[in-house]
Amino acid sequence: MNIKIKQWFFTLLSCLISVSAFSGLALASEFTADSVMKGGQMSGKGKVWVKGNKMRQEFGDQSGTVITIVDLDQGMSWVLMPEAKGYMKIVLKTKGKSFRPDNFIGAQQGQMKAQVKLVGTETVNDYACDKYLITFEHKKMGGMTQWFAKKLGYPIKIIFKSPQMGEVVTELENISKKDVSDDLFRIPKGYKELQQPNIPQMPAKKR
Repeated sequence: MNIKIKQWFFTLLSCLISVSAFSGLALASEFTADSVMKGGQMSGKGKVWVKGNKMRQEFGDQSGTVITIVDLDQGMSWVLMPEAKGYMKIVLKTKGKSFRPDNFIGAQQGQMKAQVKLVGTETVNDYACDKYLITFEHKKMGGMTQWFAKKLGYPIKIIFKSPQMGEVVTELENISKKDVSDDLFRIPKGYKELQQPNIPQMPAKKR
């Protein structure tokens, strides 16, 4: 897969997963976890760090690494590309003070505009979760199911489906509550801000 397309997809998916992760009931969350993505060409492993209103998520493989940092106190997200020593800055949009899926994803416009519905509760990996169904109005974007762990204030499982990409499952494993360094949520010295490229069309799923 083209590295720019793959980086864009990781950026899109990680933002959807991570920025919708927090709720006002779990601001004291502090933990790390492995993030496992399964879905054809999108399969890969990453890492997640959460500390209060901040999170960092990394995905990478032989084609490159994408790092997403979210700071809810500033209302900002940064996408870092280590190979280019650069970053892109994103202003977050929300409907309210809570960053559950209905407040975050439900506030987006354009091809990211979506309907968010709480459809029940389930237990995933011993965590009680609120289960959300997310349907994007842009048909090619497909839809998403998210299991939001109430105790962590973070989604521990995501199933993303689209006509182009098929099904991609992302799940947190090896969740460990521990101290997380503030340095992980800062842009490294020497990184320069990059212009945001036009969002490419999602690649067609190979048959």
